[in-house]
Parts: sequence; structure tokens; C-alpha cells
Amino acid sequence: MPAKLPRVALLIESSRTYGRGILAGIARQAHVIGPWSLFAQERELHSGVPAWLRSWKGDGIIARIEDQRMASVLLRLGHPVVDVLGNAPFMGIPAFDTDASAVARLAADFFLRAGFRHFAFVGYRNIPFSDRRAAAFADYLAGQQHKVRVFSAPVPNLQPAHIQAVEQSGLSREHAISTWLRKQPRPLALLACNDVCGQQVLNACREYAIKVPEEVAVMGVDNDDLLCSLCAPPLSSIAPDTDRMGREAAALLDRMMRGERPKPGLMVQIPPLRVVERASTDAVAMEDPITAQAVHFIRDHVGDGIAVKDVLAGVGRSRTDLEQRFRRWLSCSIRAEILRLRLDRVTNLLQQTDLTLAEIAARAGFASASHLCRLFRQHFSATPTQYRSRLLK
Repeated sequence: MPAKLPRVALLIESSRTYGRGILAGIARQAHVIGPWSLFAQERELHSGVPAWLRSWKGDGIIARIEDQRMASVLLRLGHPVVDVLGNAPFMGIPAFDTDASAVARLAADFFLRAGFRHFAFVGYRNIPFSDRRAAAFADYLAGQQHKVRVFSAPVPNLQPAHIQAVEQSGLSREHAISTWLRKQPRPLALLACNDVCGQQVLNACREYAIKVPEEVAVMGVDNDDLLCSLCAPPLSSIAPDTDRMGREAAALLDRMMRGERPKPGLMVQIPPLRVVERASTDAVAMEDPITAQAVHFIRDHVGDGIAVKDVLAGVGRSRTDLEQRFRRWLSCSIRAEILRLRLDRVTNLLQQTDLTLAEIAARAGFASASHLCRLFRQHFSATPTQYRSRLLK
């Protein structure tokens, strides 16, 4: 008789990029450690526990667990359970979440490199992931001697409200957001708790004549490609590593189905991948217009193989003068900023495309693939090929 395949139920929404990314990671890992017999259906985030699960004969469950009630129902079924929402710790259920502190660092460092000195956060108060991201953003920037101004309107009648209902209610807050934004110093770097919230901020700015990104640069979280592209202007966002979350959750469930007992209260924090830059953050906020002009020139021509002399010619300044300005405003040299932006382009192309190293080198302004590999290894302690292969594991 053939061996019985482990039967695993997946209670994960397929309606959003985040959930689909987790499902893809689970499927990838199941092919490595399985095969598994996977049970899933199209669902929203807050669909609850499906009726069919109560009589289902299976071996394990991976779910986006919304609250203690749902956690209790799943535990009573008697199967090992792994949570990939991370709203709160549930006794007896290990969980995974996108690391809020790492999200905050990525966003803050991006804005700081662009020269911003004023920062804001817009989210949904009393929604766990939003509160965590707000606190992490404020804490990290406090360490850089900057204050974060927070707009987080209270959510009325929280029970049994859920994030999608809260997001829908957020549509009515756009006037309040714009009124609040008009009182803030500019240029302002704003992190929204997720892409839906980021879209609402952009709508508020557009409806009430606040210029994006010149006056307010806006970044979301989750990198929902379709939603970000529908925004006007297109929304920059932080890409979570949902594939890794799905793979690690599946690997843990496999060990649990074999008898392993995870540490009580285990909450695994998965760092995000990167900032995906779009037009909503395409701004340089230095108070010094010469430095801002130089940074814009580098961004526009970073793939053209430019050198320091080209930047000097582009802004009409001496090397001594411009180097001093870069040291003051960016804490780096002109050459270092050129290289940083080239390597940023390389990492984006490695993650988003199947281009060869020679093609990537050409698009990022490197003289050759060997030159790219040498500098890449110096900065990332890995070759571009190794870096790309790690993304696919």
C-alpha cells in the first residue's frame, strides 16, 4: 500500500497578495518535504473557520488566526496548528509575523537617505500590526533624534470589527487626514501601516491639493502590486518575505506532525525583503538645493555608467564643494552614493527578473559582470548568483 500523504488544511486568504505569497511558499516547501495533500479554498482574511473543517480528517493546519475564539476552535480539533497572521500569541500555537522593527528600519533609512527631517505615520489604532509598526517607526527614528507625528484615528466598536471593515471605514477619514497633513511640517516622509492605508493617504492628498511626493512622500507596506499601481501616483511599498514565511511555517508544521513540540509562545519574526520604489517617494528632501539636484541627477543616470565627474558637470559645482555638501547631508561621498544606488538597482533586478548578470550589469551602469560581482561581494558577502538563489529557497 502506498504511504498515506499528510493532509494539511490551509486557512489563508487568497484575496490579497500577502496571503497568496504565503500560500506559494507553503506549496514550494510541501514539494520539498512532502508531498502533502493540501486542502484550501478561496477565502477572505476574515472568513472564520469553515464548516467542513469540523468533520475533516487531517493531520495539520496552517491558518491566519484572527482572535482567541478562532484559535480555541482550531485547537479543539486536535491537530497541530501554525499561525501565519501573528496578531497575538495564542497558547499552544506557534506563530509567524513580518518583523515590524525591520519594516521600520527599512522605511526610516530610505527616507533619511533622501534627506527627510520630518516624519509621520498613518495607521489604524488598536489594530495590532498597525500599532506595532507605528511604535517601531517612532522608536527607531527617536534613536536618530527625530520625532514621528502619528495620525491614528480610534476605531469605534472594535468588536467584532476586523481589518477589512476598519480599512473600509478609513475611506471616511480622508478629510481628517488631509486636515491633519496640512498642519504638519514639510517636506514630510510618511509611512502608512499598509498599502490600503497608503492609498487612502494618497487619495486625501490628491483631493485636497497636497503635492506628492514634493510635499509629502508616502510609503505603504505589503507591496500589493495591483493596488500600488492603481494609486495616483503609484505607491512605493515595503515587500514582505511572504514566500519565506510560508516555507518556514510549512517546515515547522511538518516537524510538529512528526511529534516536535515548539517552544511555548513562539513568535517567529520574518524580516521584509526591500523597499519597492515607485513615484510616491520619488523626492529628495535636502534643504540644500545643490545636493538635492545632484542626487536627482544620480538617480536619473545611475544606469548610464556615470562617474563623479559627470555629477559635477551636471550640477556645475567643484568637487570640493559638492563632496562637502554630500558629507554634510548624506554622510557619504559622491562615489559612495552612486555605488549605493547602482547596487540597489542590482538587488531589485536580481529579485524581480531572470536577467543574466551581464544584462544586469549593463542596466545598473557597471562596466562588466565581473566588476559587478567584485563590488557586490564586498558589500553583501555573497555573489549575485548566491544572493538570487537564497531568494528562491
